[in-house]
Formats: sequence, structure tokens, C-alpha cells
Amino acid sequence: MKDWLRGQRRRRLVLEDLLNNYNEGRSMSFYCLAAMLMPPELINESVNNVKEGLVGSQIDSADMKAKAKALREIMQDLAHVRGIELRHRRKGE
Repeated sequence: MKDWLRGQRRRRLVLEDLLNNYNEGRSMSFYCLAAMLMPPELINESVNNVKEGLVGSQIDSADMKAKAKALREIMQDLAHVRGIELRHRRKGE
């Protein structure tokens, strides 16, 4: 039980970081889904990739939409490689 709670705490902290630093107002549900389905280490890898893009000036650090878009794309790619589908399913799908 303690290990499970520790894992959930890590997921919560990762999600809080995503929402505080990469949410342009439209990505909240995507980040919640990713935090639920992806291992926290994979999300951290995505964030590190975006940070490298910020340092390399490939992404404007002041442009929240660009940061969010880049992060979502990286997260989608890493999730896809691991066989994780980041999309909401409607009833009957």
C-alpha cells in the first residue's frame, strides 16, 4: 500500500508541474490523462526534452502555446512507442 501511495504522490507532483508550467488553458484534460496512463519517468523525459528545446531556442519560453504544443507532441510520441494511447474513449468505442 505504501508503494502504491508513493507512486500516486509522484503522479500528482508530475501533474501539478505540467499544469503550472505547460498549461495554456486547453491541455488540462490531456495532462490529467497522461498522468494517469504514463509512468512518471516518461512524463519527466518529455518535460526534459521540452526544456532542451527551450535552452536551444527552438521553442520560445514566453510562448505558452508553443511550449504546450511541443510537450503534447513529445508525450504523444513517447507514449505511442510504449503502446500507450493518450485519448479519451467515448461510450461504445
